[in-house]
Amino acid sequence: MTAHRVGSAAPTARLARAPIAVVLLGVAVLLLVTSARWGYHRDELYFRAAGYHPAWGYPDQGPLTPLVARAADQLGGGSLVVFRLPGLLCVLVLALVSALIARELGGRTVAQVLTALVVGLGGFPLAVGHILVTATIDVLVWVTVLWLVVRIVRTGQERLWLLVGAIAGLGLLNKALPEVLLLAVVLSLALVPGTRRPLRSRWLWLGLLVAAVMWVPYLLWQADHGWPQLTFSRQISNEYSALGERIGFVVEQLGMYGLVGAFLWIVGVRRLLRDRSPYRVLVWVWLIGLVVFVVTAGQGYYTAGTYPPLIAAGAVALERRLRRPWIAYVVTVLGAAVMAPAFIPLTSPATVADSPVWSGLGENQLETVGWPQLVDQVAGAYRSLPADARARTAILTDNYGEAGAVDRFGPERGLPRAYSGMNGYGLWGPPPESATTVVGVFQGRPPAPLRDCRRYADVPDHDGVANEESTEAAIYLCRGPAQGWARSWPAFRYLAS
Repeated sequence: MTAHRVGSAAPTARLARAPIAVVLLGVAVLLLVTSARWGYHRDELYFRAAGYHPAWGYPDQGPLTPLVARAADQLGGGSLVVFRLPGLLCVLVLALVSALIARELGGRTVAQVLTALVVGLGGFPLAVGHILVTATIDVLVWVTVLWLVVRIVRTGQERLWLLVGAIAGLGLLNKALPEVLLLAVVLSLALVPGTRRPLRSRWLWLGLLVAAVMWVPYLLWQADHGWPQLTFSRQISNEYSALGERIGFVVEQLGMYGLVGAFLWIVGVRRLLRDRSPYRVLVWVWLIGLVVFVVTAGQGYYTAGTYPPLIAAGAVALERRLRRPWIAYVVTVLGAAVMAPAFIPLTSPATVADSPVWSGLGENQLETVGWPQLVDQVAGAYRSLPADARARTAILTDNYGEAGAVDRFGPERGLPRAYSGMNGYGLWGPPPESATTVVGVFQGRPPAPLRDCRRYADVPDHDGVANEESTEAAIYLCRGPAQGWARSWPAFRYLAS
């Protein structure tokens, strides 16, 4: 790894534009040809609906992903391919920025291309690039910020802190996780000798101020609504605090970017520490983030943005030893090919569900199956009612995926909008007081305020997949709450991940 004095603006190798472009084109084609297979993820259906209820915040995230989801939905006229283009673009930029980090660290063509290939074909990037969720944008924010930090350390261009603040501020309007990143960056600069000069620079603190100012509208929304994000975060911590979940957290760190990726980031950590490189800030950012999310029982993917810079460092460290770099490229592609069906729909849902390996890793992917068929069942229950009763009927669901599915596929089936008490949907209710009949999708028993419920139909498996809906949900016909919707609505509302 190239050694130089901090802030010396040591020259870098030329960017390997052509081979990196080939990698990006391959990743783009892979994501594009699979984008419309299977269907929407439950979170995508929720974010799409949230985009049509614009606000500075929601109980469980900021406004950025919902706004992107709405724009993509309107631009594509409901096309799933267009809806998922932002996710595809995020992964391409993620792979490119990771290659740029390798370049900043002294890497030449092999290191740059290997970094782009490992990151672009990593399990986690493929998973979040195939769909549009908050993690899709969040991981790109983290890696871009760390690229700029490396560049500042290398060149001393401290005005770049303003750009760091702007990107982090944008990320804070998506998820709260970049606050951990900014804390980790500041602490890491303080912990590594030779990188402490930025702490005395007004540009660093102005950059942090930019991020804070951009975050203010979201914070005001949270304060005005009783800080639901804190309640939501505590629920996630409680859910992931069990020993099994903590073990899963550690395993996930090794698997997010595949075996080659894990090998490279371990090599990167070792080399940065051994060489006492100023870029040890990347190691400290990773360690601080890891400790914070372990202590707070966060989800395993929260650290995803800390690994591409370490992968880049590992690729740079190994570049001179790779006599036949094509072997590393082939091993990376083959490893990705073996595991990719767990993260993107390369095969049938039944094949993934029946695989002992793919089904575990691909649990989220299996939640993209069966939404139109579920709405068909809801429509059947709705049409079973007398014509005069339909005008007084509300569609109510347990979770935001079910409600989002009705809102996406229901209009073409003659259904009214859906209601749910979950997360953001809880703010958009209750149904009108005139709704005396309910067509409900419930997991378990219908909510207590509803009356005279009868089970209309179970939700069956679709395409050979027994996911959350088909194993737990059923369609019910009920009467509305005796005390009216406005008074009863608090009993329906809840927060959950």
